[in-house]
Amino acid sequence: MKTTKGVLVVLVAVLATIFFQPGYSILSPQEFAILNSGDKLVILSDQSSIQTVVVRGNLTAASWSKAYFSRNFTLTSNSTSTYTLNIWSSYPGPYTTSVNVRDHVRGSSSQVASYFVSGGDLNLTVLATFQAPGPGSDGSLGLPSFYEWVSQFGGAFPVWVKLLYLVLGVQFAFVGFNWVKFEDERRRIEGHLPPLDLGNKIYLWTDVAFRALLVGFAISLSVMVGEALIVGLAQYLFLVNLTIVPLLDFFSLFFFAVVAALVYLAREGMDRLLDLKPIMED
Repeated sequence: MKTTKGVLVVLVAVLATIFFQPGYSILSPQEFAILNSGDKLVILSDQSSIQTVVVRGNLTAASWSKAYFSRNFTLTSNSTSTYTLNIWSSYPGPYTTSVNVRDHVRGSSSQVASYFVSGGDLNLTVLATFQAPGPGSDGSLGLPSFYEWVSQFGGAFPVWVKLLYLVLGVQFAFVGFNWVKFEDERRRIEGHLPPLDLGNKIYLWTDVAFRALLVGFAISLSVMVGEALIVGLAQYLFLVNLTIVPLLDFFSLFFFAVVAALVYLAREGMDRLLDLKPIMED
């Protein structure tokens, strides 16, 4: 009988330990942040606790940093839009996570909220609204803000598109420089055509720029359409879902198409209005 009572006491103690032992609770707070377009939303932690970040909104106009077991995550947008961020943080020990807004004009930072977690998980939701600067805001521009604007604007393009146009730009610049130099020296040596003046060289360089943009647009369009065809055929003909890196980006196509059209109009204007096109051999 005593043995049975002892077993029951031990069993009750084990069950009490299992059900009443302290555990980590998951915090799920929600914060709201209002920013001007161009400002930066910063999620900062004193430990490498940020594990996963999910962003919903107009991703074409936004740029963000990577967040894989990191101490901070940044998001910025150059247009008026609203973003929903789900930040999942986890760390075995105590850590602090804060939500901050960094003004891109003044360079100052302000804290929206801060959380101390004794250990475990934090599921933080942030609703960030980027709005147009008000009439009373300081619109002064400096060199740091210009660099920040360039980095934000460059973040709107996929990496492979930037690499493509960088390679094409270097290649066409090299070929164009040798072509203009050869054409000018040939005219000076032979003497039957006038040498190239500054206006003629500017016209030839606009022609080189237009050809580079046209080739880049054709290659990027072919790559995007080719990937869409491959994914579509695999899905609808072979019933296979291909998990490949998405390359389709309408913003880059539209942007470089507009730039190419502007360069073409500039070239035609220099030819018809300013007569900068050099005389060519028949």
